This record gives sequence, C-alpha cells and structure tokens, in this order.
Amino acid sequence: MAKNSFYAVQNGRSTGVFNNWDTCKSLVSGFPGARYKKFDTMAEAQSFAEQGKSFSKPSSSLRVPQSRQAYRESQSSQIGYGPHTMKSERSSGERNGPRDSRSLASKVKAGRTREMSPTRSSILRNNQESRKRGQKASQRFYGVKSSNPNYESKIFESWPECQRYVSRKSGISFKKLDSLEEAQNFINGTSSKDFEFIGQDQEQFLSQYSRVPEEGAVVQDCNVYCDGSALSNGTRSSRAGYGVYFEQDGGNNISEPLLEGAQTNNRAEIQAVSSALDQIWTNLTANKKNLRYQIKTDSEYVAKLLNDRYMGYSVQKLEQLPNSDLIAPLVQKFVKVKKFYEINEEVFGSSKFHIEWVRGHAGEAGNEKADELARLGASKS
Repeated sequence: MAKNSFYAVQNGRSTGVFNNWDTCKSLVSGFPGARYKKFDTMAEAQSFAEQGKSFSKPSSSLRVPQSRQAYRESQSSQIGYGPHTMKSERSSGERNGPRDSRSLASKVKAGRTREMSPTRSSILRNNQESRKRGQKASQRFYGVKSSNPNYESKIFESWPECQRYVSRKSGISFKKLDSLEEAQNFINGTSSKDFEFIGQDQEQFLSQYSRVPEEGAVVQDCNVYCDGSALSNGTRSSRAGYGVYFEQDGGNNISEPLLEGAQTNNRAEIQAVSSALDQIWTNLTANKKNLRYQIKTDSEYVAKLLNDRYMGYSVQKLEQLPNSDLIAPLVQKFVKVKKFYEINEEVFGSSKFHIEWVRGHAGEAGNEKADELARLGASKS
C-alpha cells in the first residue's frame, strides 16, 4: 500500500495541509516567497503550516482539497486564507462520518463570523494597496503641445477627448504620459536633460549668462521668420538655400546657400533656424540686447522637434537621427537660448521661448520675406 504524504503550505496563495502535490503546486507555483514542505504525518504538516505552532490534536475544521477544481471552487467562496479556511473536501476515510461540511462562505451567510488571522489581514491590506497602486498606475494623461498660435497646449485625462482636440490640426504634438507632472513638463517644454544637450554644468551656465535687471530698461519683441528653399528639389541638380528675416531688426537678415550635405528643402529649413539661433545668441550675450525673440517657421518638423520631441532623445540618439550633422547642433543652440531666457526671467519676463509654426505661403508677410531670402540664398550656390 502506498505511503500517504501530506503537503503543508506555510506561505502561498492559500495555506493549509493538502494530500496531493497537484493542489499544493497550484498554490505555490510562481508565488513570491512561497514556503511549503512534504511530510509523512498530518501532525507534522499542520505544525509547519501553522508557522511552527505545536500541534495538539487534529482539528475538525481542517480542509483538504483533492483537486485543482476543488481549489478553484474554494477560492470563489472563501474569505480567509488561514490554514482552516479551505472548502471542505474530506478524504475517502472521512466521507461516511459526521462532519461540519459548511464552507466559511456559508457560515458567514448564516450569520456566523470568525476573526481573520493576522496573516489574512495583512494579505487583504496588501491587496487593497496593490489595487490602489494599480488604479493609480492605470491613470494616464495626454499632453498636447501646440506650436500653432491658433491653439492652446492642453492636458486631457482620456484619449477620446485628446483625439477630438488634435484632429485635423497642424502644428500639434501629443503624447501619453504616466503622471500629471510629466504632462505639465511636456506642454511647458521642461526637460531634466537640457544641460546635457548644452554640454555645460548648470552652475557654470548661471554664472556665465545671468544678467542683472537694469532700472528703466525696455524689452522689445522681435519676430524672426525662417525658411528654406531648394531649386529643383529632389533632383541631382538641386540647389538649396535658407533665409532668416528679423522683422524688427532687419540688419540681421540672412540669405545663404546650403554648403554641406544633401541639397534638400528639409535640410535648408533646419539650417535656417540654426543660423537664426546663432544670431539671436550673439545678440543676447555679446551685444546684450534686450530683445525677446520669437522664431517662426513653416516647418512642422523643426517646430515639433525643438518644442517637444528632442526631450525624448539622448545626446547619443540625436547623433543617430537623419541629418544629425544639422540636428545635433540645432538642438544645442535652441536649448541654450531657452535656458538663457529662463535664468533671466526678471529681465525678459516669464514667457517661454519656443518655436512657432506658421502656415507657409498663406500671406503672412514675414514668412514671405523669409521665403524670398531663402530662394535668393539657393540661387547663390
């Protein structure tokens, strides 16, 4: 006759003593910190299951499920996880004798109660905390960053709302984020990696570029329109150029051919903004001009890259992007000007430096001027 074995579970999905390995395995497999052991006697097994307490006599309330189905059924009705809370399923030798066969669930329905063990209480508490964490983790925010002056940047708590807002709009970026803080940083253009892109320590940057407000100083706004052009774009004979139009400071206008790399319209538009940033940086730092610049471009790619997308890249990733020879320095220049305005908020005001997208060839005078300068630049090559 085969020797009976008893499987005690001290820590698992449920605890207690079981007379077959399959049931025991279903309770401990994959359970973090599971503790279980095989014994030759019921007394030893129950002592282990009850965390080392001495065993005096068999308990009539001991439940021993004999199959996985019994375990599933017990889980659907049970409340406690203590060693005596499994649904009644007696061994063959006990089936004909008197028994208290009601499950804990039925006892509760009949008005009988029992005190939960500390182990069960802690499990319930942990489960509740886990559910709260799960609910919190499942909450998502949708940030909408607008480079289009006709639409506001916003935060939504549901995708349908976000989708309705961004539908059929140009100059708009959106992103799903895990927290409200991340969403706010996204729409405000706040990045923890900015000084990595600059390549300079924050304290050094502050020390070198902070300005003291001057009494009576007047800050003026200056729109800067940027555009690129490629004559015979997409052909071997393509010639590209770029133009920058300083609306209130015409002496800084730029009209140049694109000297390096593929002669494409896209590269010319990137270079236009890059050259504008060079001139702006010189005016702000070397020439100490009190100007609040606003760059405007009809390139959605450039506007979105600088207003939000670069924040998702590392310095190394930027160097792997198409046109990285222009993109990497472009981002560095943009971030420097952005941080300059941030640290000198007392001088220039609190408005964020960003790139504004404008619709090309829509009759905006500044954009048309930049287009003329870009065409002129392309003709010089």
